[in-house]
Amino acid sequence: MTGSEFMACVPAFLVLALAQLIGALYGPVAGVLVAFAVGVAAFLAPRTLSAELEQWWAVTLLAASSSAFGIALPMFAERPQWGMLLFPVIAGSVACLIALMRTSTAPRCASCDRTIKGGSFACPRCGQTVCDQSCWNFQTSRCSACEEQKVQVLGGDTAWWERNVGRRIPKGKCQICHTVAEEADLRACQECARPYCRGCWDASNGQCSHCLWTVRELPAALRRFVMPYDSPTRSTRRVRPRTG
Repeated sequence: MTGSEFMACVPAFLVLALAQLIGALYGPVAGVLVAFAVGVAAFLAPRTLSAELEQWWAVTLLAASSSAFGIALPMFAERPQWGMLLFPVIAGSVACLIALMRTSTAPRCASCDRTIKGGSFACPRCGQTVCDQSCWNFQTSRCSACEEQKVQVLGGDTAWWERNVGRRIPKGKCQICHTVAEEADLRACQECARPYCRGCWDASNGQCSHCLWTVRELPAALRRFVMPYDSPTRSTRRVRPRTG
């Protein structure tokens, strides 16, 4: 639980503790019923405060501690009523059960293993579904793990490259990484003739960074992440390559 999540849960803690206090004052039956309600509310309340608790133990702790705080006063008001200790146990158990059930059924990010709360993407390079919170790179259209490990997605054999991009260029340098033809396999864009090495073609998802021409046999999983060559908004995406 982060500091911001903790602070956001303080109002929920106080309200749940007050509810348990009122339930305990009305007797054991009311106390037990309120304890059940506290367990459910401890799972739901943080969500309304934009502080969804990821860990099952955090939800359990919120429910049990708020219930225990609520019974502190009535438990010792006249004489010790040890039976009230059952209320925090009930509240914590209910919250824990709900949290564990949700964890076992909710989809999880293949990279960070968090519950996917918002959007998700199937990475075209590794095929795994990741969350859009911290594990998806919107700029390069791949998961952060594939970005870090430089996982390639385009064909590796020479025949594929000749069929889709043309023959290797004997002179010049890559317009992105500036590697010369003697050190890299350069292939020219079939529209604007700008040369790129195979690594930069792959890094740009098979699309020319200048005119947005795209290789012919683009993997199906990758097509949804590149702008069509004939798109009306193509001109707004033009990026001039670095020179030097």
